[in-house]
Amino acid sequence: MRALRSCNTARAAWLALALAASIPMMTVPGAAAEDPAATLQKANLYIEVSRSTERARDSWERYASWVNMKTGPTGKERYISYGMYDVHDIAGLLTEVRNSASLKPDTPALDAAIATYLAAYEALAPVLNEANAYYEREGYRTDGMKAGKALHVRMVPLAEDFLAKREAMLRELRPFVRAAEGMEVAAIEASEGRTLRWQAANVLHAANRIIDTFPKTRPQPIDADTLDQMIGNLGPNSSGAEFDQIIAGVVPPKGVVIDMALFDPAMKSYAEAVETFDKFAAAKPKGAEDLEDFNGKPQALLAALRELQKPLQQNQGKDFENSGPLVNQVVQTYFDMFNDGNGLAQSQLRTLLE
Repeated sequence: MRALRSCNTARAAWLALALAASIPMMTVPGAAAEDPAATLQKANLYIEVSRSTERARDSWERYASWVNMKTGPTGKERYISYGMYDVHDIAGLLTEVRNSASLKPDTPALDAAIATYLAAYEALAPVLNEANAYYEREGYRTDGMKAGKALHVRMVPLAEDFLAKREAMLRELRPFVRAAEGMEVAAIEASEGRTLRWQAANVLHAANRIIDTFPKTRPQPIDADTLDQMIGNLGPNSSGAEFDQIIAGVVPPKGVVIDMALFDPAMKSYAEAVETFDKFAAAKPKGAEDLEDFNGKPQALLAALRELQKPLQQNQGKDFENSGPLVNQVVQTYFDMFNDGNGLAQSQLRTLLE
């Protein structure tokens, strides 16, 4: 079951998250007047901050997957050997970020969120590494988990603060990254016209604006004891949702919706981008052979999104019965298109992984 849980975590996370709180599709004040290259530089630096520090989150989630967070570790956990992950030294990056605080464009709210987030990270990272070393050497076998219990008490508030600060940082970073992406698309058109590169970049940008309306709240790992209890409670009358949750090993967020006032306009923009691309591809432009893998995928994603849009509109953005297969189709089609289109777009913007 643990192996199955691990293999399905990414898929189940999307299914769990698919109908939840929206992320505003914002622009950066004054960004249009800024140098696109400078905006990309700042966006890439902050994306690197997010990516380089996410291992702390992953380490905490690994710990939470086998320990009872309320009681702390006992030394008798079935999957205690999972331990944690070591958190890499990123002192050089942190120094670079602090020395680049005045980078343009001016984004005071984002800059402040980054600074606060890094402070929370630096408070947590050494404690995570201390705990990781403790579990790697199996120190609990000789001290009766004394140090493990003390580390748990120290880590919980630091981890909770770090995760809260990370989400606050990402709320500021996501719209800035999307604005930088939009500026890059405009810069390509200004320098090259509506070339194949621009067509791919424009389609991906429009698709990303829809994905931005999807939820960003991460599901919480189910600890091993609770998971075993859930498995024991399964019976012939158990719902498919119960099986899905056990396979996923996470608790999905509840009571959240997609804001259709954001989703529907984003869908309209994406449909227009796909129509523009299809006309371009039908004309068999120079370099058409490069379209072989990408052609048809924007339209396939549009079809999958429209199938999802119908019940979403009927339910005012709330989750609905059997939403999983529709969401899964959207996600798989999106990433399939993204993998092929990203090479055509030749974007200089790094991908913001969460």
